[in-house]
Amino acid sequence: MAQGVQFKSENDWAFTVSGQLPVFIVASEHENFNTDGSAQFGTRIMSGFNPANITFSIKAPEMNGINVKGIFQINHHLQGPSIQNEGLFEGRIADIQLSGEFGDINIGKGFGIFNSSSIADAGSGMGVGRFGGPDAANATLGRIGSGYTYANFNPRIIYTTPDFSGFRIKAGLINPEKPSGASGQQIQTATPRLEAQANYLIDLNSGTVDLWLGGMSQAVEVVSDDYSYDISGWDLGARLTAKDLRITGAYSETQSVGADGLIGISLTGTGLEQAEVNATQWYGEATYDLNRVTLGLSYGEGSQDAATTVVGSSPDITNELLMVFSRYHVTDNLVLLGEVQDFASDAQNNYQALIIGMQFNF
Repeated sequence: MAQGVQFKSENDWAFTVSGQLPVFIVASEHENFNTDGSAQFGTRIMSGFNPANITFSIKAPEMNGINVKGIFQINHHLQGPSIQNEGLFEGRIADIQLSGEFGDINIGKGFGIFNSSSIADAGSGMGVGRFGGPDAANATLGRIGSGYTYANFNPRIIYTTPDFSGFRIKAGLINPEKPSGASGQQIQTATPRLEAQANYLIDLNSGTVDLWLGGMSQAVEVVSDDYSYDISGWDLGARLTAKDLRITGAYSETQSVGADGLIGISLTGTGLEQAEVNATQWYGEATYDLNRVTLGLSYGEGSQDAATTVVGSSPDITNELLMVFSRYHVTDNLVLLGEVQDFASDAQNNYQALIIGMQFNF
């Protein structure tokens, strides 16, 4: 069933409104969270990996074989306790899309390329995944730092080739992340980050296999310390869909992106402390559809090796996330979601969580 409310004018202009409204009840116990070393238990109503969003799409009439579309998305986060009327609104997408026989060109703000196919998992991609603590607010982390690096939403220019018998290449210039430095440090990111990915979709008699290989590279210069380094990485993965079974495996290696899986941003210190740190992300996931019910199992890790440079040191860190999840389609537009998690980390308190949610798609 097509998603979205569509309107079309007599002169072939089209306007579509679509979106998602997910809400979760999260009950979690966080080990050694209190100052006396005891665990802390919390039950919160919160956003998931994807916050509530509404997307507006405006498509112009085709002219000279070119289709032009403007896409805008507004997002709303369900905040944590003590914040009543200050829920965070943000605009993640403001994009011009051109398409034709030449392929697709996206100009504006939107999703990145590196690890983007890995993020399209059925577990954390529609659920909660990793989160910060018993009072977590805003969107959660999904498998960021326990399976993949976040593609993020940035201003960018992306070109995607036409489909050549299932083979497509996507490449783009992405506004660079500018790591924060200590007081007095001057950081320069003179050029955009280059990201690219090749996907090959193989059509089988009973399903499909999607294979992908990607990479990224960005230069960072610490002017005040006469020191430069690269933020870079590569990834590969496969997704098998065969009737009611879906299996996904993804692996990536990065340099100067730590175990938290956030490019240019560190959850355990300044971005400069991750300079030249080597990290890996990987996860495996399997789902099975039983009529309106989807059952799934997912496990992944994110890790980094200790590193020391002229601008700081990074410790050894490993994050591990196990998820068992279910999805039940009450109607074509309303989904009930369940999730059980076991999370262990060297940088965050270990926790176990039981999650029940509901999502309205329109």
